[in-house]
Amino acid sequence: METLISAYKWLTRILDAASLLPDFSTPLGIFCAIAWIATLVSAVGFVFSFVADMGGSDLDAGSLDGDTGSFSVQAVMGFVLGFGWGGYLAVAGGAGVGLGIFVGVLVGVIMFFIIAGIMKVIYSLKSDGSLKYESLVGMTGTVYVTIPPHGEPGGQVQVSHPSQLITMAAVQEGDTPLPAQTRIEVVAATTYQLTVRPVAASTSSQK
Repeated sequence: METLISAYKWLTRILDAASLLPDFSTPLGIFCAIAWIATLVSAVGFVFSFVADMGGSDLDAGSLDGDTGSFSVQAVMGFVLGFGWGGYLAVAGGAGVGLGIFVGVLVGVIMFFIIAGIMKVIYSLKSDGSLKYESLVGMTGTVYVTIPPHGEPGGQVQVSHPSQLITMAAVQEGDTPLPAQTRIEVVAATTYQLTVRPVAASTSSQK
């Protein structure tokens, strides 16, 4: 506990010496407080998003209404961050409160559009790179690992999707195993598994 108290006092002295200690009694201190709060919230949001992505969560923590466009939480926090630090630097440099607010708003708007643009690109790449497994239904491929009969697990197939060659677990409802290199058609798909049938059986059933 004494170590934490000493570290806190040491950090406080450094921030105070650099005029970076939040203080709501002066314009400079107010800008500083806004800047630090925005920095802290942004850091927490970044960590939360990183943990959510690592955990495979589909929750978009960075969106106000599910939209991954310009008006995201990250972009809004970018504005507040730019406003706080922009205003702080202006006032610390000798500018008046009015000019400090103007500079803060200007920097905030610039930060807003920069972060909004970055988030758009990130979510666009994430969306474009994600595979919609239902799009595999109807596609053909080959058995990679022999597929047991009667829906038993253990088989694998390779399907040539337009964006990539996909190797996935597969099952089939037939009575005989499907050996490697057998041509198949995908009849159902989930995130983890495909249900297939031999192309020959599909063709003969249509005749």
